[in-house]
Amino acid sequence: MNAGIPITRRSIAILLFSALVWAPLCGSAAPRLALSTSLEEAGRAVVERFAGLGMRNAITTYASYPELASAMLPYTEFLLEQSTLPARHRELLWLRTAWLARSDYMWAQRAAVARKLGLSDAELHRIAWGAEAPGWDLFEAALLRAADELHVDAFISDATWKTLAARYDENQMIDLLYGVGEITMHADYANNLRIAIEPELADRLPAGISYAPSATQTNARLVDRSTRIAPLPATGEGGLGNTNAFRTFGRNPPVDALRTAQGNHVRGATTLTPRLRQLVIMRTAVLTRSEYEWAAHSRGGRQTGMDDAAVARVIVGATAQGNTLQETLLLSAVDDLMRDNLIDDATWDALAEEFSIRQLFDLLFTVGAFRSAAYAINSTGVQLDDNMGDFRFPPELR
Repeated sequence: MNAGIPITRRSIAILLFSALVWAPLCGSAAPRLALSTSLEEAGRAVVERFAGLGMRNAITTYASYPELASAMLPYTEFLLEQSTLPARHRELLWLRTAWLARSDYMWAQRAAVARKLGLSDAELHRIAWGAEAPGWDLFEAALLRAADELHVDAFISDATWKTLAARYDENQMIDLLYGVGEITMHADYANNLRIAIEPELADRLPAGISYAPSATQTNARLVDRSTRIAPLPATGEGGLGNTNAFRTFGRNPPVDALRTAQGNHVRGATTLTPRLRQLVIMRTAVLTRSEYEWAAHSRGGRQTGMDDAAVARVIVGATAQGNTLQETLLLSAVDDLMRDNLIDDATWDALAEEFSIRQLFDLLFTVGAFRSAAYAINSTGVQLDDNMGDFRFPPELR
C-alpha cells in the first residue's frame, strides 16, 4: 500500500507496542451508552436462551437489540462452546485473542472456562507471553501464532497453516478462523461499550507482560495464486450460495446456516443505510487487505450511488476530502477498531450524536463480521468470482 493510506499505522503501532507494558481496555470506566435496564419480552427471551454461554452482562447488553442478538449469538455459541476444535485448543485461541484485543472482559470469561478444563495459572500466563514462551509444544505454539497472525495481518502464514493443517481437517480450520474473529468482535463490544465484568469472575489480563505479537503485517495474499481449501462444486444455481466464498465455507450445512444468519442481518436487517453499510464493509476490506470482499462490496457501494471518487475516498480513509460527516466518523471508527479494538472517545462521542444506539451496535457487528470473513477468505485462499474482474483493488493494494 502506498504511504498515503493509513493502514501503515498498524505496522508502526505494532513496533511501538512491542516495547510497552499496557493496561487493559475499559477497566472500571463508566459505560458509554445509557441502555435501558428493563428488557422487552424478546430481549428477555435472548437472555434466557443464551444463559448457558456465560457472558451474562454482554448478553444482557446485546438483548437490548434482540434482532441483532438473535442473529449473532447462535453462531457465537457454536464457535465458543461446540465447534470442531478440541476444547483446550479453543481456549488457547480465545484467550490469546482476548489478550491481543486487550479485553479484560473476554479474558475473564474464557479464563474461567479454561480453568475448568484444567489450565493452570502458569499456562494462563504463558498464553499472554505468546507462542515464543517456553513450554508449548509445536502445535499449541502454532495455535497461538495463528491468533497473532490473524490479529496483525488478517492472514495465517504458510508455515503456521502447514503445521495446523497437518492435524486439523477443513472444518476445524474454518472454525479456528471464524472463532478468532468472533472473539475479537465480542472484545470490541466489551471494550467499546465498557461492559462490566461479572463479580464472580476473578481473572484479569495478566499484568507486567509486554504487548508483543509474534507476527508482522506482510499483506501476503493468495489471490491469483492458489487455494488452501478448494470450493465445493458449483450447483448451477444463482445467488450468494454459488459464489467461491460460500462454496468454500459451506461444508457443514447446520453450522453454515448459523454463520449465514449473521451475514443476513448485515445484508438485510441492519439499521445502517445501504450506502453506509457498504462503506464500513469496504473500509474493513481495505484494512484487512481482503480483495474478495472489496470486489463484492465496492460493486455494492456503486449500486447505492457511490461514484469512482466516493470509492477512492474509502481507500484513503477519514482524511479524504469530500466525505460527509457521517462517512468521516464511520471511516475513523473502522480504523480505530482495526488498529486498537477501541474507538477513541472523541470519535465515539461524535458517533453517538449522529447515530442511534442500534446503529452503533450494527457498526460494531458489521466490522466484526467482515473482519472474521476476511480472516477466513484471506487464509483459505478464496479466489475472486468471475464477475469481480472490474472491481479489483487498485494495483497498490494487491
